[in-house]
Amino acid sequence: MNKPLSILLAALVLLTATLPAAAAPKGDAPQPYAWESARDGILSYTDLVLCYGGSTHRKPYEWTAGRFAPMVSYTDASGREQWLFDSFLCIEFRMGDYSINLGQHLDSGTRKHWEELLDYWLGDPATGVGALEVAIAAAATRLGPPPTKRKVVMVLPDPIIYEYYDGSKPSTTYWGEVNGRRMDFSNDQDRITVQKWYINEVRRHFDEAGYKYIELAGFYIVSEDLATPGDGWNPELKRWEEVIPSVAEYLHALNHSLAWIPYNRAAGYTRWREMGIDYAYMQPNIFWGRHADYTWERFFSDVKANNLAMELEFDDELLAKNPGCEAYRTRLREYMSGARTNGIYGTQPLAYYQGYMSLYDLWISEDPVDQALFHEFCRFVVNNPLREENRP
Repeated sequence: MNKPLSILLAALVLLTATLPAAAAPKGDAPQPYAWESARDGILSYTDLVLCYGGSTHRKPYEWTAGRFAPMVSYTDASGREQWLFDSFLCIEFRMGDYSINLGQHLDSGTRKHWEELLDYWLGDPATGVGALEVAIAAAATRLGPPPTKRKVVMVLPDPIIYEYYDGSKPSTTYWGEVNGRRMDFSNDQDRITVQKWYINEVRRHFDEAGYKYIELAGFYIVSEDLATPGDGWNPELKRWEEVIPSVAEYLHALNHSLAWIPYNRAAGYTRWREMGIDYAYMQPNIFWGRHADYTWERFFSDVKANNLAMELEFDDELLAKNPGCEAYRTRLREYMSGARTNGIYGTQPLAYYQGYMSLYDLWISEDPVDQALFHEFCRFVVNNPLREENRP
């Protein structure tokens, strides 16, 4: 090699050594779709109805457009039709005999069960999320398009650390693989990885489907408590502080929200903001009976002190055909009146637990008592002062 060339090469080597190293791209860095990038931030919604589905123990099994119809729009006694719920939570906590939620004493769900849940809600355009689109399209032929697209919030299964709930055979590598690598849930990064995989599968579906009337707004933590060291039941089986903040950060980078509905005073109810949760609705748990620990006074004190939203609760016990139904009707009315008198109605978003399909059952009932309650409840929803579509 001639001398000038060797000097030049040496100089290049020295220059390269002094330059800062280029940052390696993150393999799981959020890559938003155009419709996600177009958002100013996470989407707002005010009236979120819970729609349970996915497990074969539920009858009827499928969500069809007909089942969604009374939740999409409401026709009052005068014949005037209005849009009803502006958001729909697709929720499940088990798949047959397998758990996708830490509160179930079943074998833990694997990738196969998570894929079955995805297929249930997203796989058939005539059922699940596709049926919701059909139901809204049908109402739009009468009402015109809704003021905003209706929001869909998808359940996010728990990455349960152990294969067996009781820990008797504590395998942590039971779930399956992502990108050819077997997941080990003793590692918090693998628990985060599988939730990101699931989130991306849902996002990909919505991108490919190109729905006209619905849009993906975010995801829902299926566990009703967030046990962390020193707070909650059996935190060593959960360790949510290792997972949820990272998942929330990932979602926020994509302009999606993270929602949660804790039971009354569940672990984490005072720390939900620290976890990165955007919508937290606490359950009163009063519909099913009086309990010394569950009082309206304490509930509303807790909600206000922690800036929580509220879940309204009812199920088939209030149907006129059932003995003792009047006590349950009274309790549902307490939910509505309590939300009003305590300043929650019109200032905080609301979630609505309706058993499996109790609002539908009220809608189709020919009993005048059921019909009266159906109209009373639907008026509560459509007249929510917080709804943007109600504003002049």
